[in-house]
Amino acid sequence: MHVYILTRGIKERTDRFIENLCNQYLPFRFKGQNMSIQINVKPIQLYEIVFPKEHKDIMMRTLFSGTKGEPQHEKHKKWIKWIRRALGIDEISEYVKEGIKLPTANYHNDLEIMGVGEKEDREEYEKTEML
Repeated sequence: MHVYILTRGIKERTDRFIENLCNQYLPFRFKGQNMSIQINVKPIQLYEIVFPKEHKDIMMRTLFSGTKGEPQHEKHKKWIKWIRRALGIDEISEYVKEGIKLPTANYHNDLEIMGVGEKEDREEYEKTEML
């Protein structure tokens, strides 16, 4: 059985909830034998990453390693387009793909990072950027 949920809250508390859920075992009958099976939690997470606009190129290189974060599976493109439309954001725009990255960029071997979209910061009356 698969159940999909959304969470919203303080990250530390959300992480603790998920960790506690992962530590649970349920009775399971398999091929005539009674056993216990650990609850399997597979995150599908949406993050809004906020940073000053002048650092767009280094952030995009760090996140997408020279791509626009295209999904590995073609069928996921329609879902990403739907999420982008629901959030009211634009597609990932062009950026300078050559240059330095932040140290986190070496996680790309273990994660699929899909680019959903982007939006400009709001500017308030005094022309200060709202991050």
